[in-house]
Amino acid sequence: MLPTTVIGWAIATTLSGCAIPSRNHDETNSGPAPVVSARRTLGGAQAPSREPSSTLARSGQPPSRSRDTVEIEQAGFRATPAKPLPPPKQLPSSPDEEPVRANLDQIINAMLLNDAKLRAGFESINQANADALTASLRPNPSLFTDGQLLPLTRPFTVDRQGGPPQQDAQITYPIDWYLFGKRAANMAVAAHGVKVSEADFEDTVRQRVAEAATGYYDLLEAHALLALARQDVANLEKVEAALDRAVEAGGKTRVELNRLRLDLAQSRRLVRDAETSVVSAKAKLRALLGRTDADPAFDVAGSLDAPLNALLPPPEDGFEVALKNRPDLNALRWKAVQARASVTAEERKAYPEVSPMVGYTRQYQRKAIGFPDADSWTAAATITLPVFDRNQGNRAKAISVVSQNAFQYQASVVAVRAEVETAAREYRAARATAEDIAADQLKLAREVLDAITTAYQAGGRPLVDLLDAERNFRDTYRAYVTSRAAYWRAVYRYRSAIGQQTTR
Repeated sequence: MLPTTVIGWAIATTLSGCAIPSRNHDETNSGPAPVVSARRTLGGAQAPSREPSSTLARSGQPPSRSRDTVEIEQAGFRATPAKPLPPPKQLPSSPDEEPVRANLDQIINAMLLNDAKLRAGFESINQANADALTASLRPNPSLFTDGQLLPLTRPFTVDRQGGPPQQDAQITYPIDWYLFGKRAANMAVAAHGVKVSEADFEDTVRQRVAEAATGYYDLLEAHALLALARQDVANLEKVEAALDRAVEAGGKTRVELNRLRLDLAQSRRLVRDAETSVVSAKAKLRALLGRTDADPAFDVAGSLDAPLNALLPPPEDGFEVALKNRPDLNALRWKAVQARASVTAEERKAYPEVSPMVGYTRQYQRKAIGFPDADSWTAAATITLPVFDRNQGNRAKAISVVSQNAFQYQASVVAVRAEVETAAREYRAARATAEDIAADQLKLAREVLDAITTAYQAGGRPLVDLLDAERNFRDTYRAYVTSRAAYWRAVYRYRSAIGQQTTR
């Protein structure tokens, strides 16, 4: 059974602290406070809001939104990054103990907790949250202070006047982010960036779960083929011992013995190859679990004899499920929404920068000109004039990115369609092959081998019949093992293709 609770924990953890800080409703004169859906996903790879996805699925274009009503919901923002993933954990094992055999659930649990690629992907969400925090920060005021009209070559007096010296302190604070909604537009872009990073992480989880399941069944297959090769060697060694005694007694020819020994040598080579395959499959699976040790006690538990009862939708239904569930498609949908928000942000950057200033001035007049010292204040405003630079290049680029994301989404939908159809065909072929090579055929091949072995030992069958029966059993069993492993790998590939990580 697939550990959906752990997947849910992993995805839900990534979404903590992803909202954008709130701003007052009157921070912009461009309309209501912007709103962006901040739904959380629990228990699996939940798709983003269906509004953008349905629009893209129908027309292949990003969801249309008014540029003056880019809305963001800003509630419950955390100033700190999202909660980090827990430290890596290892499956308990010791060379002095019995091998710890992990089932598929435990393998996927360990992969979700320990895989370095997942942990690296999770950091992208922390970085997107940091970008959202940066976008929500208001600008700092600037302080200017100076002393003017100070005496240079002689002091100022009533008889020899100068100055009078004065000291200024001025505070400037930009307000164009408030007047033209620049901060709100940047926050919208950053909020969608968080959604994109979440969907990208979910897609990484989808791919790594499929890889872990494939690695698990690869190792089960390698173990079964190794057991078959060792059994074949053991059977041939028994026949060799009996045939050697028969040759010494003069009942059999040495040609038969030599032919058997050639087959035995070939079977021993197959054992060595199978042992190498087991070691390789273990190493690949340990790498998925984030383990760098060469733990000889690490192994998997399970059997390829499970019923072929996976319930999977047909290709057309699977494609519809993929459109709703695939995290990579959801990421592209959010990128399209983010691109439209970027158009609004770049357009608002074309508005002038407005920075009011208020200042205090102290004039020291008594010594310089004989009048009392005086205090005064200053008010001013600095406004840039967008005569030449109106952010034309970045605005054009943002519009182009909108079209680019729409085409990327269309291309991905086409690729997903092909992937689903291919995976569905592979699944149907693997199921048909596995059903053809059923357990009763394997039992029949074993019975034939036992009967011919008994007849050969009794002298009623030649050696060639025995070797043919042994080869037939070996080939039938190997086909049984490989077809079963191929079936379960095809099941998880198909589930991964449609974005549906479920139990058997």
